[in-house]
Amino acid sequence: MKLVKNEDAVSPVIGVILMVAITVILAAVIAAFVFNLGGSQEKAPTASIVAANNPEGSASMKITHKGGDLLKAGDYKLSVVNASDGSSPAYVSSNTTSGDFSVGSQMSINHITVTCTTSCALDNTGLNSTRSSGGVGQAMVSGTKYDVKLVHIPSNAMLVDTVVEVR
Repeated sequence: MKLVKNEDAVSPVIGVILMVAITVILAAVIAAFVFNLGGSQEKAPTASIVAANNPEGSASMKITHKGGDLLKAGDYKLSVVNASDGSSPAYVSSNTTSGDFSVGSQMSINHITVTCTTSCALDNTGLNSTRSSGGVGQAMVSGTKYDVKLVHIPSNAMLVDTVVEVR
Protein backbone atom coordinates (compact mmCIF):
# COMPACT_ATOMS: atom_id res chain seq x y z
CA MET A 1 0.00 0.00 0.00
CA LYS A 2 1.29 3.39 -0.96
CA LEU A 3 0.66 6.47 1.19
CA VAL A 4 -0.09 9.61 -0.68
CA LYS A 5 0.96 12.88 0.90
CA ASN A 6 -1.10 15.90 0.05
CA GLU A 7 0.76 19.07 1.09
CA ASP A 8 -0.72 21.38 -1.49
CA ALA A 9 -2.48 23.70 1.03
CA VAL A 10 0.37 24.09 3.55
CA SER A 11 2.36 26.73 1.70
CA PRO A 12 -0.58 29.09 0.95
CA VAL A 13 -1.84 28.93 4.58
CA ILE A 14 1.58 29.80 6.02
CA GLY A 15 1.92 32.62 3.48
CA VAL A 16 -1.41 34.14 4.50
CA ILE A 17 -0.56 33.92 8.22
CA LEU A 18 2.79 35.66 7.64
CA MET A 19 1.20 38.42 5.56
CA VAL A 20 -1.44 39.10 8.23
CA ALA A 21 1.23 39.21 10.97
CA ILE A 22 3.39 41.65 8.98
CA THR A 23 0.36 43.85 8.27
CA VAL A 24 -0.60 44.00 11.97
CA ILE A 25 2.95 44.87 13.05
CA LEU A 26 3.26 47.52 10.35
CA ALA A 27 -0.09 49.06 11.36
CA ALA A 28 1.03 49.21 15.03
CA VAL A 29 4.29 50.97 14.13
CA ILE A 30 2.53 53.51 11.91
CA ALA A 31 -0.10 54.16 14.60
CA ALA A 32 2.64 54.77 17.19
CA PHE A 33 4.19 57.45 14.98
CA VAL A 34 0.89 59.04 13.99
CA PHE A 35 -0.49 59.25 17.53
CA ASN A 36 2.93 60.07 19.05
CA LEU A 37 2.69 57.24 21.57
CA GLY A 38 6.45 57.29 22.05
CA GLY A 39 6.24 60.73 23.68
CA SER A 40 9.07 63.17 23.93
CA GLN A 41 11.01 62.89 27.17
CA GLU A 42 13.71 65.44 27.83
CA LYS A 43 17.14 63.91 28.08
CA ALA A 44 18.60 63.87 31.59
CA PRO A 45 21.88 65.74 32.02
CA THR A 46 25.04 63.79 32.61
CA ALA A 47 26.73 65.24 35.66
CA SER A 48 29.04 64.09 38.42
CA ILE A 49 27.74 65.70 41.60
CA VAL A 50 29.02 64.83 45.06
CA ALA A 51 27.45 65.59 48.44
CA ALA A 52 29.83 65.38 51.41
CA ASN A 53 30.50 66.70 54.89
CA ASN A 54 32.00 70.18 54.82
CA PRO A 55 35.21 70.01 56.91
CA GLU A 56 35.55 73.82 56.76
CA GLY A 57 32.23 74.58 58.45
CA SER A 58 30.53 73.35 61.55
CA ALA A 59 27.48 71.13 61.01
CA SER A 60 27.24 71.71 57.28
CA MET A 61 27.72 69.90 54.00
CA LYS A 62 28.77 70.88 50.53
CA ILE A 63 27.44 69.72 47.20
CA THR A 64 30.06 69.94 44.46
CA HIS A 65 29.59 69.74 40.67
CA LYS A 66 32.65 67.70 39.64
CA GLY A 67 31.98 67.44 35.91
CA GLY A 68 29.47 67.00 33.13
CA ASP A 69 26.55 69.10 31.94
CA LEU A 70 25.50 72.47 33.33
CA LEU A 71 22.36 72.42 35.47
CA LYS A 72 20.41 75.46 34.33
CA ALA A 73 18.71 77.82 36.75
CA GLY A 74 15.22 76.63 37.58
CA ASP A 75 15.86 73.11 36.23
CA TYR A 76 16.79 71.34 39.46
CA LYS A 77 15.50 70.91 42.99
CA LEU A 78 17.16 69.83 46.23
CA SER A 79 15.98 67.95 49.30
CA VAL A 80 18.00 67.61 52.50
CA VAL A 81 16.16 65.88 55.36
CA ASN A 82 17.10 63.98 58.49
CA ALA A 83 17.73 60.36 57.45
CA SER A 84 17.12 58.86 60.89
CA ASP A 85 13.59 60.11 61.50
CA GLY A 86 12.03 58.83 58.27
CA SER A 87 11.21 62.29 56.89
CA SER A 88 9.76 62.51 53.39
CA PRO A 89 11.79 64.50 50.86
CA ALA A 90 11.02 68.24 50.97
CA TYR A 91 12.22 69.87 47.75
CA VAL A 92 13.32 73.45 47.18
CA SER A 93 13.61 74.43 43.51
CA SER A 94 16.59 76.33 42.16
CA ASN A 95 16.35 80.06 41.61
CA THR A 96 15.46 80.92 38.02
CA THR A 97 17.88 83.86 37.85
CA SER A 98 20.98 82.96 39.88
CA GLY A 99 20.72 79.21 40.08
CA ASP A 100 23.04 77.86 37.32
CA PHE A 101 25.11 75.00 38.77
CA SER A 102 28.22 74.56 36.61
CA VAL A 103 31.34 72.43 36.80
CA GLY A 104 33.49 73.47 39.77
CA SER A 105 30.61 75.14 41.60
CA GLN A 106 29.80 74.28 45.21
CA MET A 107 26.68 74.72 47.29
CA SER A 108 27.02 75.10 51.04
CA ILE A 109 24.12 73.60 52.99
CA ASN A 110 23.67 74.19 56.73
CA HIS A 111 19.88 73.83 57.12
CA ILE A 112 17.48 71.07 56.17
CA THR A 113 14.83 71.77 53.55
CA VAL A 114 11.13 72.11 54.28
CA THR A 115 8.19 72.23 51.91
CA CYS A 116 7.58 75.83 50.87
CA THR A 117 4.24 77.41 51.57
CA THR A 118 5.33 80.68 49.94
CA SER A 119 7.83 81.28 47.16
CA CYS A 120 11.29 80.08 48.03
CA ALA A 121 14.32 79.28 45.93
CA LEU A 122 17.76 77.77 46.14
CA ASP A 123 20.59 79.79 44.65
CA ASN A 124 23.80 78.36 43.23
CA THR A 125 25.83 79.13 46.37
CA GLY A 126 23.73 77.18 48.82
CA LEU A 127 20.84 76.97 51.16
CA ASN A 128 21.07 78.52 54.58
CA SER A 129 19.14 80.89 56.77
CA THR A 130 20.81 84.04 55.40
CA ARG A 131 20.69 83.34 51.66
CA SER A 132 17.28 81.78 51.24
CA SER A 133 13.92 83.47 50.95
CA GLY A 134 12.31 80.42 52.54
CA GLY A 135 12.43 76.66 52.32
CA VAL A 136 14.91 76.22 55.16
CA GLY A 137 14.15 74.35 58.32
CA GLN A 138 16.21 73.73 61.39
CA ALA A 139 19.97 73.98 61.39
CA MET A 140 21.97 70.78 60.84
CA VAL A 141 23.27 68.96 63.90
CA SER A 142 26.77 67.51 64.08
CA GLY A 143 26.83 63.69 64.10
CA THR A 144 23.49 63.38 62.28
CA LYS A 145 22.92 61.66 58.94
CA TYR A 146 20.99 63.53 56.24
CA ASP A 147 19.30 62.19 53.12
CA VAL A 148 20.31 64.32 50.11
CA LYS A 149 18.43 64.24 46.80
CA LEU A 150 19.05 66.43 43.74
CA VAL A 151 16.53 66.08 40.90
CA HIS A 152 16.59 67.44 37.35
CA ILE A 153 13.04 68.79 36.96
CA PRO A 154 12.43 68.58 33.15
CA SER A 155 13.48 64.92 32.91
CA ASN A 156 12.56 64.00 36.51
CA ALA A 157 15.96 62.27 36.77
CA MET A 158 17.59 61.76 40.17
CA LEU A 159 21.14 63.16 39.95
CA VAL A 160 22.10 62.66 43.60
CA ASP A 161 20.57 60.25 46.10
CA THR A 162 22.87 59.70 49.04
CA VAL A 163 23.17 59.91 52.82
CA VAL A 164 25.76 62.27 54.33
CA GLU A 165 26.85 62.35 57.96
CA VAL A 166 27.55 65.89 59.07
CA ARG A 167 30.39 66.34 61.57
